[in-house]
Amino acid sequence: MLMQLFERLCRVIASEGEAQEKEAKEMIEKHRVFEAGTKEFFKGNDPFTNGENLGLLDILTVATLGFYQVQEQVFGAKFLDPKETPFLFSWVSALNDHPLVKELSPPLDKLIGLLQLIKQN
Repeated sequence: MLMQLFERLCRVIASEGEAQEKEAKEMIEKHRVFEAGTKEFFKGNDPFTNGENLGLLDILTVATLGFYQVQEQVFGAKFLDPKETPFLFSWVSALNDHPLVKELSPPLDKLIGLLQLIKQN
């Protein structure tokens, strides 16, 4: 499922205008499916239960969705919506607040520069 989310993310990045809006809506729908599956798997509990150690699913989720704010800033599309997927949004927010994620994440200015370069090409 995360691979499908990543593929949809790439489609949003590669498109513009109305096509980008359509791709973004389809990406949000994939987020809904991922959220529903995650809720079912964790039976309504927070998937980030430990708070100290990151699991494989945590790592893949933050790698795919963790930089949504920068992506929204550079590409101008909504990448993660707290109204549409509150469970997923809160999980990604908790992951972004984790000390290890903060330590290992690239500086925002470098990430913005990289994404702007991708957008130009």
